Amino acid sequence: MSHTLLAQIFARDPRKQARFPELPVDEALTALRRLEVKLRDQQPAAPAAATQEPAAGDAEELAVAFGGLATQIWRAMGKTVDPATGEPREEMKRVHRHIEGAMDVLKQMGLSINDWVNQPYDAGLPVKVLTFQPATGVTRDTIVETVRPTVMWKNRLVQVGEVVVGTPAGSGEKAS
Repeated sequence: MSHTLLAQIFARDPRKQARFPELPVDEALTALRRLEVKLRDQQPAAPAAATQEPAAGDAEELAVAFGGLATQIWRAMGKTVDPATGEPREEMKRVHRHIEGAMDVLKQMGLSINDWVNQPYDAGLPVKVLTFQPATGVTRDTIVETVRPTVMWKNRLVQVGEVVVGTPAGSGEKAS
């Protein structure tokens, strides 16, 4: 199989010709395809049906799907960035551009993703604390890791984030 640039450009599925690292991008693309099929299936058959409001369950399913899609794209973004510098890794720059594009599309759709890392922890945040653990360099309870980001769609909470909170060293562990 040819691995030339032209072969990849004109290939129907260039990923079959070039090996990319395993990323949650494939999972996000699968979720997006399922979402597209679901939206296509919900299209009204006749003009009279166009005035009908979507059922509340449909909107809820759509919101959950958006949350899952946003989470997968957020995870893929994290895999392409060097945690020390915050810049895309050299070998991941091409993939990173596409993931940034997907993040821009999510913003245009009204989705916002917040991972809360390095933010002071407040009990009113839309997050579930998985654990509190002593951390060096923090003077107050601070979110030090995000397992799942908080996702909002048009100012509506669709996914509660899951975080780890660092407590000042020596203050003892809190029960979650």
